[in-house]
Amino acid sequence: LLLADGRRISRNPTSESDIRIHPDFTLFVLANRPGFPFHGNDFFREVGDCFDVLVVPNPDLDSEMKLLQTFGPNVDPSTIRRIASSFDHLRSLADHGDLSYPYSTREAVAVVKHLNEFPEAGVIAAIHNVLDFDSFDDATYHAIGKVFSQFGIEMSTYSSWQAAQARLQASARGDGGNPLAIEYTQQRDAEGKSSTPPPLSMPKEGKWDDKNEIHVGGNTWAGGTGGSNTAGLGGRGGPYRLDRGHKVHQVSDEAKAEVTEEAQRAARAMAEKALAEKLDEIQMSTNDWEIFSDFLSPIEKDIAILKNTLRSVEGKQSEKTWIRSQSQGELDDTKLVDGVAGERYIFKRRGIEQDATNPLHQRPKRLRFVIDASASMYRFNSYDGRMNRSLEAALLVMKSFDGMDDRFQYSIVGHSGDSPAIPFVAFGQPPSNEKEMMRILQSVVAHTQYCQSGDYTLEAVEHAIADFAKDNSGADGEEYDENIVIAISDANLRRYGIHPRELGKIIEAGADKSVKAHAIFIASFGQEAEEIKKALPPGRAHLASQTSELPRIVRSILTSSVE
Repeated sequence: LLLADGRRISRNPTSESDIRIHPDFTLFVLANRPGFPFHGNDFFREVGDCFDVLVVPNPDLDSEMKLLQTFGPNVDPSTIRRIASSFDHLRSLADHGDLSYPYSTREAVAVVKHLNEFPEAGVIAAIHNVLDFDSFDDATYHAIGKVFSQFGIEMSTYSSWQAAQARLQASARGDGGNPLAIEYTQQRDAEGKSSTPPPLSMPKEGKWDDKNEIHVGGNTWAGGTGGSNTAGLGGRGGPYRLDRGHKVHQVSDEAKAEVTEEAQRAARAMAEKALAEKLDEIQMSTNDWEIFSDFLSPIEKDIAILKNTLRSVEGKQSEKTWIRSQSQGELDDTKLVDGVAGERYIFKRRGIEQDATNPLHQRPKRLRFVIDASASMYRFNSYDGRMNRSLEAALLVMKSFDGMDDRFQYSIVGHSGDSPAIPFVAFGQPPSNEKEMMRILQSVVAHTQYCQSGDYTLEAVEHAIADFAKDNSGADGEEYDENIVIAISDANLRRYGIHPRELGKIIEAGADKSVKAHAIFIASFGQEAEEIKKALPPGRAHLASQTSELPRIVRSILTSSVE
């Protein structure tokens, strides 16, 4: 180690001015693991090569109980077990990304010490002395309370927990109508077949049945199934899809093939007109907060988790370079004359050079979310809720990334049988309020209902990668830390004769262009999603059967990209 006055501390001194290190001298350094919520320098990255590093994990449950008993000899062992079990579970939630703070044995020790000194206060008061800081985040506070309740420490009697619970319940909105809830609450029967659909003619919308009775295999009513020429599901020759919640009867592919090209062109024209009218209606409508909150409330916890994840993601660090004009390090050959003249800052060392004009500046990451707005999302939503999950994923992104423009820039595009790049949210133009978010979600629904059949998954991912690969700077000229493409889709490639390896090649080509591409599959027929995952490059395919799994997956994508 070179000191500022020119002397050197060394085990093998080479001059009289050097300071010899005693052979028995050993330095033990304790350091937190890198990353949120521990601030400051990454110790291992900066000086880890100078130490023999030993990672000390949290103790197992039995060891932690023995440790806590030394701090609380007067505390009932069963109480200590409940405390230790609760904190062990909280740490596992943090490891999986469901909580942002990695609760350590330190907090458990503080609880037991308080309970040992003030037994009359009770275990709940002791816990809240340590954890009440988290009461500022209702969703996190509620999640913590549920963990302690799970292990026999009931939190519902404590005032601050009751207040947080009341605020969460107040944010949920009963059972009001929701124009986005396409999945019907009544039990839908298994799908059937329509073996004798009526003769084909030119497409039409069909009559609207106010009673919403079941219509199968006809050509009169809008919203029927297994028929011909009218808007509905499972039929042939109609202008667009229309789901009114009934059992779907599917005509055969051979029957569908009988639709003439003239009828197909007419149907396409009607669908395009209906889509334009629907989008125009959306832009002019005013959407009530209660309707929006019906859709928002089920994913509020997931939004809080993802927000915490985004706050904890660190920027990808630049490579170390030579930092000159230092008071210690290696002698800089370009500073020899300055050294003779008495200058002391004539050394250089390896390190990460900060931006002199803004040392705290971190280049934002740029993410493009490619969501599936194809016909299959609408058609099979009643089967497995895939469109609902796609809409929840879009809202999760918009709410979680809100207010993080300095660290993340994102856009949302869709793909359907009409186009590989349907713009929903542009870079630098995120929705500014709930009304705009609602319009975007309604636009997605409209595209799934009125688009043509077909699959542009490959083209959509390829298009997104190509946009990033053109330049690593946005319209404002700002450079970005990383470019990441995340495709959210159903696993429906086989239907269109697409082999998963084709998608894998596109993802690998993106890596060659410094673009990280990932695919999240939110629905699957049978094991198709698993088969696709196996065929894609390792770590680039993810399965999410529930929206609650998305924050963990996004966290995995962002942290793996950092590495």
